[in-house]
Amino acid sequence: MVDLITIQNWAKAQVANEKFVTALLPHLKIERLATLKDAGPNDLAFFFSKHYLDDLLKTKAGAIITGSAFVAQIEAANLPQWKTSVFLACENPYATMAVLTARFAENESDAVSVTEIHPTAVVAKDASIGKRVKIGPLSVIESDAIIADGVVIGAQCFVGSGCSVGEETVLFPRVSLYANTVIGRRCRLHSGVVVGADGFGYAPVVDPATKKTVDHLKIYHLGRVVIEDEVEIGANSTVDRGTLGDTRIRSKVKIDNLVQIGHNCDLGEGSILCGKAGMAGSSSLGKFVTMGANSGTANQVHVGDYAAMAAYTGAAKDVEPGAEVGGVPARPLSDYYRILAIQNKLLKEKSRKK
Repeated sequence: MVDLITIQNWAKAQVANEKFVTALLPHLKIERLATLKDAGPNDLAFFFSKHYLDDLLKTKAGAIITGSAFVAQIEAANLPQWKTSVFLACENPYATMAVLTARFAENESDAVSVTEIHPTAVVAKDASIGKRVKIGPLSVIESDAIIADGVVIGAQCFVGSGCSVGEETVLFPRVSLYANTVIGRRCRLHSGVVVGADGFGYAPVVDPATKKTVDHLKIYHLGRVVIEDEVEIGANSTVDRGTLGDTRIRSKVKIDNLVQIGHNCDLGEGSILCGKAGMAGSSSLGKFVTMGANSGTANQVHVGDYAAMAAYTGAAKDVEPGAEVGGVPARPLSDYYRILAIQNKLLKEKSRKK
């Protein structure tokens, strides 16, 4: 349990309804963070969207974090909760949620004060294992691998020869790092992530007589994957090694579940890739690009800094910095919505004629 004053300091928030809850402040202890709908008297909930107004009207939360912009409206509504729950106001409640969830999260990494290697783990004699490292059951660390201080490796992980895993990185169970993969500091790779598999490259074999393809010659991939600091990769996502050079994921990139990164891709700092997005070989992203769910880039396409691709967008050619695009092929989002409107109009006209 955490006292409310501590939470207030973490959140850098002000008590918005202090005159009604002064007696509560010294004694209220928060057990957990919860939704408005599920929260009880010892829980803290968040209100930062009008979509949750009905839940706010019914909540039993002991404390509620909201945006400063909402305070006047909540007070004017004269809700019963205004007099019974502590409202903490801050400028950016969504960012505050990120801060507090980090504080309240169970220690997923199970960090240890001394190195712990499970008896069933297999660690090569020449692997370098740092301080405060935890290696879980049935994991394999191959020759010449370097595991830095504070790394946590879950059960059944595989770290191939010559890999490097940076400080305080967490590999959740069943992560596979092929040989010579480089992972930076404070990264989080979730279950089922595979880094460093061969890219999808085959040279067709053509029959000289029929001029038709009769086989596929595998192109072996000899490059690496280099992942920089503070990258998070969601469950069952894959990152292929470069054909000759490297596939690179730069710092602060956040990748959702079921994302495919092809060989020799280069993901710019802070980019976000939502579920089932895919990047074909040698395509690249600038800084802080957003790829919506199921969006994709064709071979060698570059998406410029701060551009955003809507869900299901297919970029067959370069996207300008700062652009917002949608559709297949990708086009300015305003044009894409206009096309959808025209299509809907035509369909309605067609149905009226029947």
